[in-house]
Parts: sequence; structure tokens; C-alpha cells
Amino acid sequence: MIKDSEITTLTIDGKEKTAIRIGFKEESLPRHIFQGEKADSIICKDEKIEHVRYESIHNEGIKRYVTFDKMELYSLEHLFTSHRKNALKIVRNIAIALESTKADFLNLETGVFPLYRIFILGEDGAFLLSPDIGDVLSLLRTPEERISEVNALIRRDAEDNYRLIAEMGELLYYAATGDLPYISDDVRKYKYEEFPLSKALDILGDSLDGKTEGFINLILHAKRQEMRDIMGNRSPAAALSWFIKRSEGLEWDLEEKTEEDKTLITESQEFKDFSAKAFSGAKRNTFFRKKGTIIVVSLIVAALAGSFLYEYISNLLEPPISAGLDQQGVIMSFYESQNDLRVEDMMSAVKGADVLQEAEVTNMYVTSRMRMAYEQINPVVDINDYKNAEDPVLLQGAVIYGVTDINLERVDDDTIIAHSKWYTPYSEKGGTVNDGTDTAPATYTTVFVNEVDQVFDFQWNERGWWNITGAEITKFDEVDSFTVEYVTTDHTPL
Repeated sequence: MIKDSEITTLTIDGKEKTAIRIGFKEESLPRHIFQGEKADSIICKDEKIEHVRYESIHNEGIKRYVTFDKMELYSLEHLFTSHRKNALKIVRNIAIALESTKADFLNLETGVFPLYRIFILGEDGAFLLSPDIGDVLSLLRTPEERISEVNALIRRDAEDNYRLIAEMGELLYYAATGDLPYISDDVRKYKYEEFPLSKALDILGDSLDGKTEGFINLILHAKRQEMRDIMGNRSPAAALSWFIKRSEGLEWDLEEKTEEDKTLITESQEFKDFSAKAFSGAKRNTFFRKKGTIIVVSLIVAALAGSFLYEYISNLLEPPISAGLDQQGVIMSFYESQNDLRVEDMMSAVKGADVLQEAEVTNMYVTSRMRMAYEQINPVVDINDYKNAEDPVLLQGAVIYGVTDINLERVDDDTIIAHSKWYTPYSEKGGTVNDGTDTAPATYTTVFVNEVDQVFDFQWNERGWWNITGAEITKFDEVDSFTVEYVTTDHTPL
């Protein structure tokens, strides 16, 4: 967002002008910038549209400004502070202004309208900068500013024509909490699940009308089909009519806050727990995204060989290897398959549930099979085999992985919590795997010890066995680590 320090009043030829800084005069700009006819900026006050044009490009000292007739202009940051009580009116005026525009004004390369083009006007109005000025600002924004003013607004799974609606919901969330919901890099890399609005308001000692809070949550959590139903076949700007209509008559009873009030949220234990979970999930997702190519290539190779599709269909029809076992037995079979990197066996009893370690085990399996094929070594060593070996030996490049110390806690007839220890070659806190560099081979591997709670939900199916219908990991705490030296001897490796 443009800062207050970038908005000022200049006296030019004896007249006061409102000025917005657009860089420094020594910064070169493309020749076509500000050539030809000026483009309109838009004012929306009391839900009425007015078009205005900038007056001049003016250098003041080392700074370059674009100037307008004098007006009362504020940064969007005031949505949380001095203008918080009028935030709903302001965001509605922003939406009405955007709805009135054409595609060339929006210039939606990313699907969202950059925050550096949006300002608060007076008590509850909106001011949108023209696209020609926006182009200049786009060239001059730093990478960090671009993240907070553009990238942080883009939810990957949002439909293109829905993103302006999502942006309006994100601005309301900002007004309520002091931060955009997806401003955290970890949140964007994990699941795009924001810190709950209700918890943030509780920490601030505030509350919103249930309909208003529900409206914001509906926008932020809409599924793809819901997005399609909301936007219909309309253009991004026209789709805002849904937001404008649905937000009319909502109650907004939040009073102004200070910048310091944001720390009440960020320093709370609830937010720290939330951030730790997002950090953990982001690290895990990043770890597997880096390994994703090898998985895809391997699956393509398997499919070309003609075996992958046949095995997949056959497995759908066959009972799981855990058929006939009770719930505890199913869980133990599940973890045994995880340790053995038998992905199909591990997932055979899972129906309609996301299993976090599925990608992890798939990656380990593909890696091990390819290295066994090309190098005749198994690079993934089961932690149980390592512990039980009399003289454990790891060849260079090997890693230790697996689950131990499984303790099952019954919650109800269909729910069991599995408490266990996971040994992984990556750190949830961002630690390194070994001491290898680009120029020197690794001499040891690091093993990270994690205490994990995984909640298993079960359902008895009509074919006569237990299915796992939920496998949520509710705790993943790194508690220790140790190193294992590699050897280059003639020992038989594990």
C-alpha cells in the first residue's frame, strides 16, 4: 500500500495541490509514459462516480510527484486505524468504482487491482489512480512492495473473474485485523488458510455482526463451484455487483485502532500457534515441490510402460491389505506400509481423506527405486532397520526415514489418535540435511526427530472392512536431531 509519507500537499504557482510520489527524478522512465492524452482517475463518494485527471508531473527536490487539485487523500492503511469505523463504506465505494470501469482501466494482468492504485478519499470515499500513473508505479515498486500490494492478494485456487470479489473481502479482513489474510509467505505456500477472523477480533476485544463476519468468511473460503455461482458469466468488474448487493445493509461496528494494536494479535499465543503450523506446512510443501519433477517423470515412464494404469484400476477393486483387521490393526498396517514406502498399501484403506505423508512416501519411493536401478543402492533407510542393525552403515547420499514409538489413544468408537515419532531427513524448522556443498560431497546426513499426533477417523463399509476416512495431523513438533556419518568402506550397507 502507498504510505502516508508518499502523499503530500505541494504549493505550485501559489495554489495547494495534492501530490502522490511516483519515484525520484533521477529514475528514468520509458519515453511513452505520460505521452498523449491523460487517462482518467476515478472518485467514488456516496456511491457516485466522478472522473478526474492529474494536473502535472512535478519535481520537488529529488522526488517526482503527480499532482491533482487539492483533495483529502489517505493511504489504505487507515482502513485499520482512523477510518476503521467507515471501512465497509469505503470498500463498497472501491467496489462501485471498479464496477464502473472498463478492462483497459483495470489492466488485470494478475486478476487483482494493485493496492498502490487505491486510496481513501475524505471520510468514506475511494480514489483509484488511472492506469497510466499505475504503470509508472508498477515499474518503480520494489519486490517487497509488489508482494504486499499485488502477490499477497492472489489466491492460487481462485477463479480469475472472482479475484476482484476476493480482494474486497481481503480489504474488509484487513480493516478488521490490521493485516491482509495471505500476507504471510508461509500461509500462501501452505493452504491459504488465514488466521481466523473471529479469533483476531476476540484478541482485539471487538466483535462483528454475525452476518458481516459470515459474509467475509464466505468470500475468503468459497469453493470453486461457489465462485462460479457468484460470478456467473460476468466480467471481473461486472461480477462485483454481487459484492455490492450482498454488502448493502450489513452492520459494521468496529472503532478505530492504532498500528500498535496489531501486535496484540501477532504476539498472542493463538497467532504463534497458527504461524508455527503454517511454517511447518510451508516447509513440507516446499520440500516436496522441489522433488516434484522426479515424481512426475517417473509416473510418466511407468504409464508408458503400460503398468501404472492397470495396477491403479486393479487396486481400486481389491480389498486393502488391512481388510479383516480392527481399527488399531489398520493403523499399525498403515504405518508399517509408510516405513516400507509401500504407497499403495498405505493408501489402500483410505477413502475420501487427505493424507499428508502420501506425497512424502511417494517421493521417497521413487527416489529409492531410481537410485537402486542406476546405482544399485537403496538411499532410504528405515529407522527401525538402522536402530536394530549391529553395525549400521550408510553410504553417501542415503537418508534415514520412518515412524516409531506408536501409541494409540481411543477417542470414541470411530476415532483414534496415534502418538508417534517420525524420523525425517528434513527439518520443520528449516534445518539442512547434510554438510554437502556444490564443490564437496556430503560427509554425513542429519536425522530430525519429530513428535507427531495423527487423528484417524474410521467408517465400516458394506464390503466388510474398516476404511480410514480422516487422517489429520494435529501436531508435528521437532524435538531433536542427530547426525550419522557416511562411509566409503566395503561394508554391506543397510
